[in-house]
Amino acid sequence: MERSIDFFHVETSVPLIKFGAHRRKWEPLYRCVGRSPGERLSRNSIKFLAALLLLIMGALVLYERKPGFVVASPLDSYTDFSMDLTSRIGLGERNTAISPYSVYIALLMLTEGAGGDTKDELMRAMRISSLDEARNWFNASIERFTGVERGARAEVADSVWVKEGFPVSEKYLEVVRKYYLAEVLSFRDPADAVPRINGWIFNRTNGLIDKVVDELDPRAVVVLVNTIYFKANWTIPFERVEKGDFHSPDGIETADYLRGRVKANYLDAGDYVALALSYSGTDVKFVVLMPKGDLKGFLGGMGREKLLEIFEKLFNSSESDIDLSLPKFDIDSGPLDLESVLVSMGMKKIFIPGEADLSPMVEGSEELCVDKVLHRARVKVDLYGTEAAAATAVIIRLTAMPSQEISVKIDRPFAFFLVDPENKAILFAGSFVHP
Repeated sequence: MERSIDFFHVETSVPLIKFGAHRRKWEPLYRCVGRSPGERLSRNSIKFLAALLLLIMGALVLYERKPGFVVASPLDSYTDFSMDLTSRIGLGERNTAISPYSVYIALLMLTEGAGGDTKDELMRAMRISSLDEARNWFNASIERFTGVERGARAEVADSVWVKEGFPVSEKYLEVVRKYYLAEVLSFRDPADAVPRINGWIFNRTNGLIDKVVDELDPRAVVVLVNTIYFKANWTIPFERVEKGDFHSPDGIETADYLRGRVKANYLDAGDYVALALSYSGTDVKFVVLMPKGDLKGFLGGMGREKLLEIFEKLFNSSESDIDLSLPKFDIDSGPLDLESVLVSMGMKKIFIPGEADLSPMVEGSEELCVDKVLHRARVKVDLYGTEAAAATAVIIRLTAMPSQEISVKIDRPFAFFLVDPENKAILFAGSFVHP
């Protein structure tokens, strides 16, 4: 099933705790601060006890969150993850594209099926303090992203591919259906699965991405897939395309520029300029961030707070009339294997046979691990608007080789027996020599 998401709205709430006035329960604490049961506590003593209780309760909350977890809003967690991921795939070094959003959703589906230390490790690497909070925020975000009109198109789709006969947990499938609206599809063998998965991705991305999976390990039993598709026209289209110089790290090169007078949010902060172009039918913005110096160094030195601050200032600024020259481009990342990137971010156990714990995904005793996390993204920008698509596939396999089918042909003379298995008595015996 397809869904359509919004990125920029987060609400948080802090529960308030009210303490009752049941004094009898607090008599032992009165004694602890040097008061007899009949005496009143001083205001300072009451403050002391309240502070002590709050400290204890805070410690319990942190304990329940588990050591090492980042306690942050879903937006902050996702932004941190996005910046970490994009920096590790070479953002700022070369022409490339990635959808952290697609990768994150696919990893959320994986986390739903993980347990023990493996789940903890995934949550730490994804900066998730609460899977429920992350899941709910993403669902709200998806609804906003896909709530488009007037010709714009924005879709998010998830699927779970299960090998026929594999005892996948019905509880796990119920979760991914409920929270990710995932289609559950089956395949007979890896050779059957590859073209069908790629075909599903091709259809969900309007043909923008034709292949993500080249082949599957013979032990592959589950494949988690996410796709994102976006297409919208500029509020004010560009007027023409003309060639011009582009100052690349390797020197001056010739580029095709989109030219025209447009309305855009614009910032000139001294060390960078930023602008945001609008589309018809959607609130999504096309943001350009161009530092005055080295792009890689600028991005590497920018934290989550700085990036969100830039977005905040940019989106709150008034639109200006701009004579804009913007390079026309069509960037395709090609299939990316993200294993080494994710391992460097802290997701290690999930790839290690014998250490990965995906038991919540299985109703039997089979042991699983992640074989590959594949991703591909493509972004096209032209006179009329933007078309972008991404797909992520998490391939899960058995840790042991499946039992091999044995082919036997009895094509020479043979003996045969009928035997009582209880006492091994031969009931009949014979031989076959000539057909």
